[in-house]
Amino acid sequence: MINQCKDKVVYIATDHDREGYGIGYKFYEKIKNLAKTIYRTEFHEITKSGVKKGLNNAVLFSQSNLNLYYSWLGRIVSDQFIGFTLTPYLRKNIKNFEVSAGRVQTPALSILVELDKKIQAFEQKNNDGKLSYSIEAIIDALGSQISIALVEENKRKVFETKELAQNFLNDLKNNLNPLAFLDAIEQKDKEKAPPKPFTTSNLLKDGARILEMGVKQIQEHAQKLFEAGLITYIRTDSESLSKEYLQEHEAFFESIYPSVYEYREYKAGKNSQAEAHEAIRITRPHCYEDLKKVCEEHNITDTDDLKVYTLIFFNTICSQIKIKSELLFQKSRITLSH
Repeated sequence: MINQCKDKVVYIATDHDREGYGIGYKFYEKIKNLAKTIYRTEFHEITKSGVKKGLNNAVLFSQSNLNLYYSWLGRIVSDQFIGFTLTPYLRKNIKNFEVSAGRVQTPALSILVELDKKIQAFEQKNNDGKLSYSIEAIIDALGSQISIALVEENKRKVFETKELAQNFLNDLKNNLNPLAFLDAIEQKDKEKAPPKPFTTSNLLKDGARILEMGVKQIQEHAQKLFEAGLITYIRTDSESLSKEYLQEHEAFFESIYPSVYEYREYKAGKNSQAEAHEAIRITRPHCYEDLKKVCEEHNITDTDDLKVYTLIFFNTICSQIKIKSELLFQKSRITLSH
């Protein structure tokens, strides 16, 4: 492969994360004195328009963001420092030479262990110790029944035992003033917003909940769909969709579903580090009736592949649904004192 780059214009299009750039940079170092010109490009979707956009936005590799390479090296150093330091100690103490420690897995395992300890401690309590109690009442007000709860500092008051709750209730009954004072009424309009486009974590969560698949299984099917050109890049923490796609989406669906469609842009997300990247979406707008046909055109026929694609299809469509009047409701908060 290296010899084939001699005197050629080369485009390096590895993944656009740190690891992808690091791999691309290593290859760049191998061919920089052989190739005529070397460009860095990124493909966020494997479609004609996606590849064309990537090529049009390519930059000279020597002028690309080299900080991604240094960041990748930093991650490797931290991986090796933690792994090489802790793994021998770990193997020696648990007498298992197949295990290893890592930058991510070790603290994640520690969190799970601490949570499990709390669960075990909770399970060892008697039944009364596992319960907490609060006080609620149903009152008649102007012909309507209203549920009220005892609160303290704007939070529901919780009692650790039934006895404490009962004693408080008895004192309340014995000393209750028949009059209650209305302190405040707050009313807010609430709406059920459409789902946001998928980030990687939300795809995995919804896939596990709705499709009852394991995380690894969902990742494998999504990667297969990406490689087939059916969905965008699957590793993202962004909730945004490109304006180009939204315009294409709008042109297709607005005429088909005029009563429910609404053009809606999403920001990447407050914790996102991928402002220039997109959420996970379908690459081509089409009707649900054509879903199986579209997948077959890309040689996707596996049942589980279709399930994951269907989930992403509906998420993409539903993210552009109009908020209808039946999804609006009013929430009232009434504060009483005595």
